[in-house]
Amino acid sequence: MVEDEIFAREYLNDLLSQSSKIEVVGEADEVQKAISEIHQFEPEVVFLDIHLAKGNGIDLAKKLRLLKRPPFIVFVTAFEEYAVKAFGLDAVDYILKPFDEKRIEHTIEKVVKWSQLKKEDDQSQIVKEIRPNKNINKLPVVKDERIILVDIQNIMYIGTENRQVFIKTLNDKYVIDSHLYEIEQKLEKFSFLRVHRGYIINLEYVNEIEQGFNGTYNLIFCDGSKASVSRSYIKTVRQYLGF
Repeated sequence: MVEDEIFAREYLNDLLSQSSKIEVVGEADEVQKAISEIHQFEPEVVFLDIHLAKGNGIDLAKKLRLLKRPPFIVFVTAFEEYAVKAFGLDAVDYILKPFDEKRIEHTIEKVVKWSQLKKEDDQSQIVKEIRPNKNINKLPVVKDERIILVDIQNIMYIGTENRQVFIKTLNDKYVIDSHLYEIEQKLEKFSFLRVHRGYIINLEYVNEIEQGFNGTYNLIFCDGSKASVSRSYIKTVRQYLGF
């Protein structure tokens, strides 16, 4: 907490200490000391007076927002006129003096809720960041009521047949319930190339290029299967394969 009035600081300390949901890890009576202790203890919430003998609580809150892990801010002040600025700094609460036990209890509950929401948001973000890297070499497909994780490097091509999308691997073929463009997005980091409205191929498995009619081409894979290159994709294929 940051409060320059010793009696107010001791009273607030007593009220906070009565709660099992919060622990007071530091106290300061001016801005520089507060900054030092906040860097040292990294508190989850700072109870902050606005008018300090050395400094201003609003200015301190602005600095705290720039931290890598900024704490929640609860303003505790005798002045009403700073409320708009305070909530503009995403303050959890704005407590006017003189405060009492019930008011502090209400604020603590609010801090606990905000803290839980932040943890859930952080966890969700971690999952979003990890998931692409964690499953980057696998593509889930359903077969016989089982979910099979197909190694992307074993996929020769993805195509459409009878209005269904299928995946052709070295040893198997899977029908999947996805659109071709959705699969294409998942394969952007690999050696896959769209060669037809209905085909995405893995360049690693192309062994031969066969010239077809009207300047078109067929790509022949290592297992002898073929995929045609539509005229609109010929230039792209030629650039990638260098012919």
